[in-house]
Amino acid sequence: MSSIELWFRLSEVAPLVEHAMSASEHTKYPDPDDDSPAVPSLIWAKDDGTYLLSNGRPRLLADPTQPEGKAQVAYAQDWFPGTGPDIGWTPVGGDDFTEYIDLTQDIDGDRLGDLILKCAQLDGWMVLTVRPRQYEISFKPSNPNSHR
Repeated sequence: MSSIELWFRLSEVAPLVEHAMSASEHTKYPDPDDDSPAVPSLIWAKDDGTYLLSNGRPRLLADPTQPEGKAQVAYAQDWFPGTGPDIGWTPVGGDDFTEYIDLTQDIDGDRLGDLILKCAQLDGWMVLTVRPRQYEISFKPSNPNSHR
C-alpha cells in the first residue's frame, strides 16, 4: 500500500482547533535546533490508533471535571484504541509519533485553522493522505466510507 487516507470528522476537530487558536500558551515539539515560538497547532499522534489533539495550554480535557484525566481527542475514522497494531502495517508506520500541524499556515489564502472551522460548519471531513514520511491535508464535504 503506497498511501492511506485518514478521515477526521470536522465537527470533532473544530473544538480542538478553537482551543488551540484561543489558548495563550502552546506546547511545541522538542527540537533543539528550533528556537521559534510555539504556534497554535493540532498534534497528530499515533500510538494505539491515531488521533488529533490541541497543543493549547492548559490542555483541553475530555472531561473537565477530571483535571488529571485524558485530553480531548478526535480519532481518525476506524482507527480507535485497539487498532495500533493494524495501523502499523499501513504507510503511517509502526512507531509511535507526534506530528505538529501548524494551524497558522497559509492554505490558498486562508489560515488552516480558519479553513477547518469553515468546513466544520458544513459538517465536512479533513483527510490526511499519508505516504511513508509525508502527508497532505484535504477537505471533503462528505465521507463515502462513513458509518453514520
